[in-house]
Amino acid sequence: MSEQLEALQRRVSGLERKVVALSVGCAVLTIYLSLFAAGSVVKATPQPEMLTVKRLAIVDEKGTERVVIAAPLPDPIVQGKRVKRDGPVSGILIFDPKGNERGGYVTSDTSDLAAFLTLDSERGQVFTAYANAGSGATVWVANEKHDAVAFSTHKQPVLEIVQNKKVIYKRPSTAPDLHK
Repeated sequence: MSEQLEALQRRVSGLERKVVALSVGCAVLTIYLSLFAAGSVVKATPQPEMLTVKRLAIVDEKGTERVVIAAPLPDPIVQGKRVKRDGPVSGILIFDPKGNERGGYVTSDTSDLAAFLTLDSERGQVFTAYANAGSGATVWVANEKHDAVAFSTHKQPVLEIVQNKKVIYKRPSTAPDLHK
């Protein structure tokens, strides 16, 4: 009979351990469900419909600004140095991993009210699409050797080719110069 009693005591001890384990599991589950329910309430908070700021900067993992949206935008950084912008603009700028401005989509803050799309090399602007506020547009493509091709529909159609800052072809020949 003592064998049966010992077997019964082992079974009771095993069941007691299982009851403790189940009690702990239920307590953990109750706490988890309580936190989950509280988290759902927090997540259900309505998001703002609008964000109003003068400047928004997106930075990479190193903290380098890669995109800036601002009104007005700062002067450009070219080869690590801040240089003077031709005039005040507002809009979106993109930057390379070194922090140099590499392009933008902007509007002029001066009386001409133009809109620009620009792309820059590491040394300066090489592509500009310029939309005049009134009518027409100008597209300018260049390299660091001051060679450029420009065409415009502002006031009249014009096609211009520039080599080393000198106009070598322009039609109509009496049109104003398009190059900078």
